[in-house]
This record gives sequence, C-alpha cells and structure tokens, in this order.
Amino acid sequence: MPTDLEKSIIKTLAFFDIFNYPLTELEFFKWLYKPSSPVSLADIRTTLTKSQWLSDKISQTQGFYSLTGREDIYLSRKTNNNLVEAKFKKVVRLVKVYRFLPFVRMIAICNSLAYSNANRDSDIDLFIISRRNQIWLARFFTIIIIKLLGQRPEAQNRRDTFCLSFFIDEDKLNIESGRLHKEDIYYPYWVSQLLPVYNPDGLYEKFLLANNWYHQYLPQAYANNFLAEVKETKASSFWGKVIGFILYPPFLGSWLYNFYRRSQVKIIDRNLQKIVNIDTRVIVSETMLKFYPNDRRELFYKKWQGRIANL
Repeated sequence: MPTDLEKSIIKTLAFFDIFNYPLTELEFFKWLYKPSSPVSLADIRTTLTKSQWLSDKISQTQGFYSLTGREDIYLSRKTNNNLVEAKFKKVVRLVKVYRFLPFVRMIAICNSLAYSNANRDSDIDLFIISRRNQIWLARFFTIIIIKLLGQRPEAQNRRDTFCLSFFIDEDKLNIESGRLHKEDIYYPYWVSQLLPVYNPDGLYEKFLLANNWYHQYLPQAYANNFLAEVKETKASSFWGKVIGFILYPPFLGSWLYNFYRRSQVKIIDRNLQKIVNIDTRVIVSETMLKFYPNDRRELFYKKWQGRIANL
C-alpha cells in the first residue's frame, strides 16, 4: 500500500500533468496536495528516489519529474519558460500606467503565466484588487486603457493581449465563495500561484491571510515574489490623486459612480445575462467581478481524477 506522502506526490504530479508541466523537487515541496502532515524537502527527495510504488509511475528527466510515458513534456515547459520574459516585460509596462489610477490597489499575474507556463498564443491574465467601494471604476478604466492600446483579447492579429476578468474590493479579500465545489483542485492552486506585480499597500499578503482556506489543500505553499515588481512613486501618488479628481470628482459622487457601473452592467447583461450569478463562473457584485464564462475547472477536475484512477 502507498504511503500518504506517495499518494500526495502522485496527486500533485497528476494535476500539473494536465498542463504539460513537469515538476522539480522544490515545486513538489511547495505545491504538495493535501499531505497528511508537514513534509520536508528531504522527505520529498527521498521518496521520489527510493519509493518502489512510485518507481513505475514517475520518471525524471533533466531534473524534472513527470508521469511515466510523459517524459517529453519537459521540452514544452522549457519552451514556455523561454517565452515568459517578454510577457513579463509587457505586464510591467502596462502596470506602470495602471499605478496612476487611484482606483487600483493591487495587481497580480494569474493563470498559466503566473507559474511561467504560458505558451506563445496565451493571453496575459491579471487579477486586480480595487480601492474600497471603487471596483467598477477600477474595471472601467483598466479596460479602457487596454482597449485604447489595442490590447484586448478580441484584438485581431495581436499576441500577448490582456485579459482582465477578476476584480475584488480591498475590503472583501476572501474569494472562497468562487470555488466550483469543495473538490475544486484548480482554485487553491490559482490562489497560491498569483504573482504580485503591483502591491504598494501589502494587499497581496493580506489577501493570502484572508484566503488561508487554500492551505487545507496546499499547506506548504508560500507567498510569491516578482523580481520586477512595480513600485508606487511620489509622482504616481501625486498624479494619481489628480487623475482621480478629474475622472471621479467628489462633487459628482454617487451619480458618476452609478454612471460607470450602469455602462458596464448593460454590456454584461447583453453578453452574459443568462449565466450571471447562477454559479461561480460569472459573479457580479459590488465586491467581486469575476468573468470566466468558459470556466474549465470542472474539466480539469475530471481530467485529474481520470489520471489518478489510471495510476
């Protein structure tokens, strides 16, 4: 019979295999799925190299572990890793513009690019935390900017376009309600892999604390650091206040906010009305705006279960 650690290792690797992503020993340690007790890196290394139960299920190629028969996916990982630097530079350029919007308080890369697994045609997905009670302003102006730059996903013949599909309010950081179901394996990994690019108020760390539920699944996951993190400057702070006053003057208050909100709700209703708030794919509220109409989490869950069943 396999040990609990062997089971956790195979479940972890089976999940990442869905995305053609072999793992290193350190990544096993960080992303180990539901270990029954704390595990050290040495425990991981020993089990990977000496386990008889795993020996015919896992292969190692150039330091990357994959399911047996899937050894060649390390090439896909290396290829994608070589593409991310250009994508990261594009994110930094955009975020340096976004920091002048006072409605935006944290920006993180999410989905495949967050763990350097985006391919050449992948969009760049961003997760944004807005200033309290300004979520509709944050969404309106961040989208307007990429639209003016021709960087929306619908832009023709453009690569590395930006997808802004998830916003939350800084006062409501817990996003557990967005889980598909209790066995939604993708969602805790999504939280743990967020890569903060703009974090002047330390909201990323507060976000992780508010979402400590993900440690039920990934107890050894830890915060990420982006080496090229964009900082708030005196200039961006000053001009942010000026821009905020121009775009959202206090004397127009709630009237103008409702205008920005209504203009977006009309578009949402026209395109997504049938699936808004019926499940966790599309959530529209005053504290969370989540737009994943083609949510594939159930598909990922079934693929993961299928892989485990065949091992």
